[in-house]
Amino acid sequence: MRTRLLLLCAAGAALLNGCARKTPDIAAAPPPPAVAAAPVPMPTPPMGAAAHLTIPAMLPDGGYATPNRALSTDAALWHLRSALNVAALQCDVSDPAGVAHYNRLLKVHGARFTAAHRALEAEYRRGGGDWQDRFDDAMTRVYNYFAQPPVRANFCATALPMLTQVAEIPAGGIDAFAGPGIASLDQPFVDFFRAYDRYRTDLAAWQGRQQPVLQVDPAILLASTEVTGGGLRVAAR
Repeated sequence: MRTRLLLLCAAGAALLNGCARKTPDIAAAPPPPAVAAAPVPMPTPPMGAAAHLTIPAMLPDGGYATPNRALSTDAALWHLRSALNVAALQCDVSDPAGVAHYNRLLKVHGARFTAAHRALEAEYRRGGGDWQDRFDDAMTRVYNYFAQPPVRANFCATALPMLTQVAEIPAGGIDAFAGPGIASLDQPFVDFFRAYDRYRTDLAAWQGRQQPVLQVDPAILLASTEVTGGGLRVAAR
């Protein structure tokens, strides 16, 4: 009996030792689900501008070939008057102060503006041909240039304070202001053109990252014997 008990105890001890040595199974956690990268949105034109705009060419110095580059003093004066006229008519029209300042600057500097206009006409006349049409077209382009809708807010932010400033310049003192003044009024447009060029670069890069989509014209597919082998008939619908 004693021998039997010893054998049972030994068997039980062996069983316990075997259980102690057994490594429990550990369930592996499933890998996290792959997260698709968020699609990059297509770039949009700056300042609410339309797509496919034609803008002036960039020049080697990083500027743009705007109508306000390389102007004579008389041309700068007349372009300045044109820009401030657009500002008086289109910037904050609910406030009559802009028109009042513009009328004051015409009163103070009217004679000099008239002389500048005549001198500018003479510049075109020396070019020969139908100078009057060329002159009229150029002046229309200048007005339209300053009235570009995408740039209006930034242009007006510069032009409205300048209306007051020019109106306070004494008669005979506006020539020295014309060059720097027209450059300041041109800067918002240069900034817009630079932003538009960046948009076009970003758009080209975005388009290059898109997966090509194969499109087949059914009319070409069904008419080509190179595709059908000439022996395949397609049931008419």
